[in-house]
Amino acid sequence: MKLVTTSRKPAPELRTLGKDLAFALGGKYSPRGKAGVDEVLSWGDPVLVVSRRGRKTLIETYVSGESISGIFLSGFSVSRRDVPLEKGLRTGSEKVYHELAECLDITRTDAGAKEILFHGAQAKGYVLRIAERPPGTQSSVSHQDE
Repeated sequence: MKLVTTSRKPAPELRTLGKDLAFALGGKYSPRGKAGVDEVLSWGDPVLVVSRRGRKTLIETYVSGESISGIFLSGFSVSRRDVPLEKGLRTGSEKVYHELAECLDITRTDAGAKEILFHGAQAKGYVLRIAERPPGTQSSVSHQDE
């Protein structure tokens, strides 16, 4: 089962983002509490961890306990959704699509190359803005579409 969790003490907007991301993926949201990353990885597969790294938001994806993706976001916006509900993620980034296609419900669309879109609960629509990878960080996704 797909599981989405957050950092130990998430800001309210990160908790809401995590819950709506789980909703969009047909998975479960579980607060992390005092659990370490190794313990969280045993709760489900794949596991997405939503956290803050300075001013950026980081969504890390783990499959079978191994990190397969780390996507930095420069920010995200939430608006009222006026279209029918669609499950899954949509992105215009070929690299993000290829990183996540094996483990998550993600579709390649004509959305912006630096965006990930999804529909949350209560008629919310999300636009996640993919950021450049901060210098000195390890990530399997470079976020630069060539």
